[in-house]
Amino acid sequence: MSNKKRRIGPIISLALVLVVAIPTVLWCKQYYDNRYALEDYYYTVVPLDYDYTPVKSYNSKGDHVGFETRYKLLCFNAEGKSRELEFRANPDMHALYPPGTYLKVSAGKRHVLAKRAIVRTDIPDTALELIMANFTPSSATSPSEYADERTRQLSARNKVSLNVTCALRDTELIYTYTYNRDAVELANDAALLLDPVYKSQFKTDNAMFPEINAIVLEIMLDDGTVVFSKKYNQRVAFGYENSDN
Repeated sequence: MSNKKRRIGPIISLALVLVVAIPTVLWCKQYYDNRYALEDYYYTVVPLDYDYTPVKSYNSKGDHVGFETRYKLLCFNAEGKSRELEFRANPDMHALYPPGTYLKVSAGKRHVLAKRAIVRTDIPDTALELIMANFTPSSATSPSEYADERTRQLSARNKVSLNVTCALRDTELIYTYTYNRDAVELANDAALLLDPVYKSQFKTDNAMFPEINAIVLEIMLDDGTVVFSKKYNQRVAFGYENSDN
């Protein structure tokens, strides 16, 4: 075999390797950029009437593996660009983000990478202006007005088998979920799902009116049977406090 043929053989092999390898490398980079590379930081607030009650979650086999809250929120970056971002929170591992929570969201091209609760003053001016233009703040000026407002918000979720109210009793807010007497299973499920919700809700209510020193969740049947009753009086930390510098 001539020297020329000996030299051409490895060159052809290298070329074939490059033909296969380069598209693979480019695909891997694109996959990484789409899923894990930071695109920008976005800011938002959870609407006051947002229903963040957890729902059952399932794995790819259809097995029930726990509970999760699903968020789908309109967000804005520092330049005013908007994106509707979706993410989930696991109430078994983290406190949830109740209505009124300001959030900083680290977003990739396709997925949310991280999120954390922040204070309003942490939001860039342009983003904050757009957030407030799309957010209806509380109009309550007293705890009693706030209780009425919460009743109106929660009543929007009422179903045939369910009635939801909020009432002020001394310095406590009483959230009452009343189910039909034939909906015992639903009432028991609600106790499991709503416990982490109201553990987080106290932080929002107390921040709104510091004189509210506790909230109470009551789940009962319309015949007066109490299914669940619990008081919350600690300002629990919000979950997913990821540092994203």
